[in-house]
Amino acid sequence: MDNAGRPAAHPVDLHCHSTFSDGELAPAALVARAAARGVEVLALTDHDTLDGLPDAHAAADAVGLRLIDGIEISAWHRREIHVLGYFVDLDDAALRTVTARQRTARVDRVYAIADKLATLGIHLDADAVLADAGPGNVGRPHIAAALIAAGHARDKDDVFDRLLGSGKPAYVPAARLPAADAIALIHAAGGVAVLAHPGVEKMDHALGELAAAGLDGLECAHPAHDPGTAARYRALAETHGLVPTGGSDFHHPYGIYDLGSFGTDAPGLAALEARRP
Repeated sequence: MDNAGRPAAHPVDLHCHSTFSDGELAPAALVARAAARGVEVLALTDHDTLDGLPDAHAAADAVGLRLIDGIEISAWHRREIHVLGYFVDLDDAALRTVTARQRTARVDRVYAIADKLATLGIHLDADAVLADAGPGNVGRPHIAAALIAAGHARDKDDVFDRLLGSGKPAYVPAARLPAADAIALIHAAGGVAVLAHPGVEKMDHALGELAAAGLDGLECAHPAHDPGTAARYRALAETHGLVPTGGSDFHHPYGIYDLGSFGTDAPGLAALEARRP
């Protein structure tokens, strides 16, 4: 059921986050919520980490839900983009090396942001932010939560609009792979690569280049895409030979959109899986 008591609209949700990145539910709780809503296939796609997947698999096996091994890699193609990887090998050495490097870079970024905030007269306890992030990858949402709790901002939108958003005074770019390298890394790990929420980054102009670099799919159904935008990306996916996909990009249980609110169907999943190397 969603927040209005309705069942999930889509049985396959290919985008969600746990406490191992910037989500607010542990992997087991995330899987339990998905199963309760009628989601049959779920991809856990935490940012730059695979570490939540073992716990998610144990929970999925217990409730009979199919879990797809996924990741959302921070990448760059003229601007920051996110590349979703599906069906990846959790033991792939190259992928593990990259995720370890990204984890270190994320920690360094917290300290760099704290330094910028200090020049603005705002104290951020970077060590406390890292402790609050727990076992997962730390990100700007963790910093935003600390700033809100300390009374430096009203809410998350205020934090990003004034301080942490791209181009704002305390912004520090994330460590990112070139998009072609991210796609190649996913393929080498046995997976397929999908561009996440292209309407957020307004990447229409670059889809041909990314397709030429080996991109497999395009996330058309997403909470940030209105029906017209989703339709446009489905048409662009067909133009560029990409598989249209979808997911809720679920982070927390009190938003408007719940697990399964956006996603795909069994034929769409089969088409995506057929692109595996």
